[in-house]
Amino acid sequence: MSEVIQVSLDSQGRIVIPSTFRGRLGLSQGMTLIVEYGEKDEFYLRIQEVSPALVDKQGVLVVKAEPITDLTNITQQERGRRVFDLAQRVGL
Repeated sequence: MSEVIQVSLDSQGRIVIPSTFRGRLGLSQGMTLIVEYGEKDEFYLRIQEVSPALVDKQGVLVVKAEPITDLTNITQQERGRRVFDLAQRVGL
């Protein structure tokens, strides 16, 4: 189901998106949005993906980024998944 909202331009020509909608979309100050012109005079608005920074750590490039999910038990979960997959393959 799609949702349509009405936006306006402020006195400086900037698009104003209502705060409730910004919150639901996870938009925050400083993000870059891309406006795409499509077929049939349609416009699309999408978030510009930010590439993570690479940092040189003693000759090794390391990605400097924030995780997008909780990593608290990620190793244990992955081990459990692999054991389950292996057990299914061998018929246990």
